[in-house]
Amino acid sequence: MRIFHGNKILLSFTLGLAVFALPVAAAAGTLPVYPDAVNKTPDMPAGGALSQLETADSVDKVDAWFASRLPKSCAHMAAQGGAKYTCGNRVIVISPNKGKTLISYLTMMGGLPGQ
Repeated sequence: MRIFHGNKILLSFTLGLAVFALPVAAAAGTLPVYPDAVNKTPDMPAGGALSQLETADSVDKVDAWFASRLPKSCAHMAAQGGAKYTCGNRVIVISPNKGKTLISYLTMMGGLPGQ
């Protein structure tokens, strides 16, 4: 009986973790991840809430790739030789860096003061 009880507790704990992690995983999975890019934040999943990728592809190529895959509801802005997509509270910043292209995924928490 004790073994069953122990397994029941372990199962409850595991299910609790899965339920807690599900929204985080779903949020991280809502944006596409650029193929063949190197994850510069190996402790974070590529495309996750706060991660950065690097590719040898041009900013224009990366920007076009995201434009064809992101929902039309995402706002696009070109600036300083790069681009930015805002999809709800998720942001993708595409920027040139030392002959390569950085792709930064950010999750905005809360609003600006006074909002």
